[in-house]
Amino acid sequence: MSRKLMPRFRAPGLGLSLLLLLLAALVWWSWPRHPLSLPYIDWHGQIHKGDQAAEDVVMRQYTAAGKLDLLATARTAYHEPRLDRTMLSQVAVERFKPGQQLHLRANQGVVERHGHRIILSGNVIGTLQPNTRVLTTEVHYDPQTGIITSPEPVRLERGQDWMTGVGLWASVKTQEINVLHDVRGMYVP
Repeated sequence: MSRKLMPRFRAPGLGLSLLLLLLAALVWWSWPRHPLSLPYIDWHGQIHKGDQAAEDVVMRQYTAAGKLDLLATARTAYHEPRLDRTMLSQVAVERFKPGQQLHLRANQGVVERHGHRIILSGNVIGTLQPNTRVLTTEVHYDPQTGIITSPEPVRLERGQDWMTGVGLWASVKTQEINVLHDVRGMYVP
């Protein structure tokens, strides 16, 4: 006697459809409920065509031999091509040449004219020599010459020794530091 098999109802796409519905539900459930925040950048009230913004910025400059010479990091960067300047926030600049090490940190920065001058401002802390710190509100740094200047009040610290004054001239290449006027200090032998 021959048995006739009843065809079974099979929906080959049913399992796939359920899986896709489950994945869509998970995506909907995990999707942010509020718009994602953009980095806070001070646009100075104007945005122009060609202006660019970035966050978590890392800029590297290499020597002709391919060694890292300068490293600059910033939380945000905003570039204005028509003024040829880049505004930075939460900036750190490091120079790696042996005997010419430098570390500068500041709240804001401006890079002008193709990187020929970096102006750092707001809680500037710099390390020029081992154990020597510079504290001020603004510095101008020229990466090509290695010269750092400041028109503002400064404080130099090395161990327990300190010196304060107004104005600064320093050379990263020669490790020479000069406080320009109104100098006071304390030296502990």
